[in-house]
Amino acid sequence: MRIELQQRVAHNLTLLRKNAKLSQSALSSKISIGRSTYSQYEQGDRLPDVDTLYALCSFYHVNMDTLVNSDAQTVLQEYFLYQEYTREETKLLALYTSLSDFSKGRLIEHAEILAQFDRQKRQESLHMNG
Repeated sequence: MRIELQQRVAHNLTLLRKNAKLSQSALSSKISIGRSTYSQYEQGDRLPDVDTLYALCSFYHVNMDTLVNSDAQTVLQEYFLYQEYTREETKLLALYTSLSDFSKGRLIEHAEILAQFDRQKRQESLHMNG
């Protein structure tokens, strides 16, 4: 089981790094670990500790559960999804995915109300300036 986990994490880390077009040295420098240590992660010889996993997930904007438990396609989908968003949008998406279905529905209701409010304010502003 542990070997399978190490191999999945190794594969996902390699995939993410290559998609980010980074060398092992460049990536390890960005998250402040040694290149040889990082190389062991990608080779499946060693699992990153929790702090390193967190740093990697934050760097790539993927959930830890995705990195550790998902297949390559799911990892890449999440990686590319977050590449298109600002830091605030990424934070909002991460918070949204952590909510229950009920809370997600409530959040959408509130977002729709805020969007309607903003549209009304823009229209009022156009009428006053036009």
